[in-house]
Amino acid sequence: MRVRPTLVILIACLAAGGVRAKEPPRELSRSERARVSAVRGGLRFLAAKQQRDGSWGSKSRVGVTSLSLLAFLANGDQLGRGPHGAVIERGVRYLLRCSLAPSASDPRRSNVPSKPSGYIWGGTSDSTSRMHGHGYATQVLCLVYGSGVRSPRLRTQLRTAILRAVRVIEEAQTFTGGWGYKPSNSTAHEGSITVTVVQALRLARDAGFVVDRRVHERGLKYLKESQKADGSFRYSLTRSDSTAALTGAALCAMHGFAEYRTRATRAGLGFLRGRHGTARRLSWPFYGRYYAAQVFYFTGGDDWKSWNRDRVPRILQEAQRNDEGLVYWSDAYRGRDRSQGKAYATALSCLTLSVGESLLPLFAK
Repeated sequence: MRVRPTLVILIACLAAGGVRAKEPPRELSRSERARVSAVRGGLRFLAAKQQRDGSWGSKSRVGVTSLSLLAFLANGDQLGRGPHGAVIERGVRYLLRCSLAPSASDPRRSNVPSKPSGYIWGGTSDSTSRMHGHGYATQVLCLVYGSGVRSPRLRTQLRTAILRAVRVIEEAQTFTGGWGYKPSNSTAHEGSITVTVVQALRLARDAGFVVDRRVHERGLKYLKESQKADGSFRYSLTRSDSTAALTGAALCAMHGFAEYRTRATRAGLGFLRGRHGTARRLSWPFYGRYYAAQVFYFTGGDDWKSWNRDRVPRILQEAQRNDEGLVYWSDAYRGRDRSQGKAYATALSCLTLSVGESLLPLFAK
């Protein structure tokens, strides 16, 4: 006699002591409710402030747009799906329009002087995104592509843009193994850009794209050579200054290289613990906290408990409300010349507060 699979499952459940009732959802603590409320409020702010062309920001449109989209993706929204699905689609289409098409004479060059095809560029009004923005934009496109896109035409556009974006990153690597601000193989290099594009390459590989293994190896070598004796990571190989922000970012990138509990990562973690264990204000706090949260979440245990006990409440205290009742963060206190605007600070704060949800592959252990 053929037994139906559902009957087999029922018999197995009864033998194990009966059919288990569905467990009720876990009740959130007061601090968790505050965190979730802040993230939702921040995302509503970002959705309301999205510009007509799908972008955010002014000085760094590609970079801020990409960080904003990452914040929505980290909340579980997807392109065309979820409460902010339409917001994500408009932002992604903006990034695709920023991907420079190849010129008729040379497929590796665009019609914009000194810029390769596939470079994700916000135009002359975007003066500061550069390779930072290109790295974050590539991360977004890879995540959206990997989540499944219903439109065959849009999926083809994403695939083409990612292939070109990865080539730009590979060809812009300097002889040191790091990357600089420009999409060219120059001599300039610095750690924060290296981290951004390395994470983009990791996501591209995870999404099924071929990435040159030698590029990854040289990038890892660059990061290792950037580390100082105290465990921190230098701005570049030609400078001695280091920060907690860059150290956290470098550790996240090394995790992407499968460097988890090595001597280098343990030393970096020790430095990061010391800096985030104090109450003093850190340089580049929004950027720095985003990467530190990822590091402490990965290490878990007391590191993650301390982060949630000490740092998360401070982030929540910085949240403000505008006249419309929308929640936002501001980096204006950093000075007008260095401020990137409310969308930048809000996106990074929402991302930082969402790390524990682990909905982005970047945050997965």
